[in-house]
Amino acid sequence: MIKFDINLLFGFIDILVFYLLMRKFLFGRIKKVIDARKELIDNQLKEADNKNKEADEKLKSYEEKLASYEEEGEQIISEAKQKANEQAEKILDEAKADAQQLREKALDEIAAESEKARQEVKEQIASLAVEVAEKVVKNSVSDEINSSVIDEFLSGDKDE
Repeated sequence: MIKFDINLLFGFIDILVFYLLMRKFLFGRIKKVIDARKELIDNQLKEADNKNKEADEKLKSYEEKLASYEEEGEQIISEAKQKANEQAEKILDEAKADAQQLREKALDEIAAESEKARQEVKEQIASLAVEVAEKVVKNSVSDEINSSVIDEFLSGDKDE
C-alpha cells in the first residue's frame, strides 16, 4: 500500500493556512496598493497626454500668430515701399515742375533783357544817326538853308 506521510499532510496544511492568511491580510492590501499605483500612473499618463495636447495647441496657435505677424510685417513693408515710391514720385514731379517754372522764368527774363537790349541798341543807333546827320548837315548845308528849313518846319507846324 501507499504510505502516507503525515508530515507531508501537515506541510500541505501549513502552506494552505499560510496562503489563506496571506490572502486575507496581505493580498488585499497589496492589491489596493497596486490598484492605487495603477490609477496614479493612469492619471499621470492622462495628464501628460492633456499637457501634450495643450502644448501642441499652443504651438499651433503660436505658429499661426507668427505667420500672421510675418504676413502683417510684409504688408507693412510693402505699404511703406509703396508710400516711399509715391512720395519719391511726388517729389520728382514737384522738382520737374519747379525746374520748368525756373526755365520759363529764365526764358522770360532773357526775352525781357533781349528786348531791353534791342531798345537800347535802337536808341543808340538813332542817337548815332542823329549825330551823323547833324555832322553831315552842318558840313554840307549852309546857314541859309538851315534857316529856310527851320522856317518851313515852323510854318508847317502852324498850318497843321
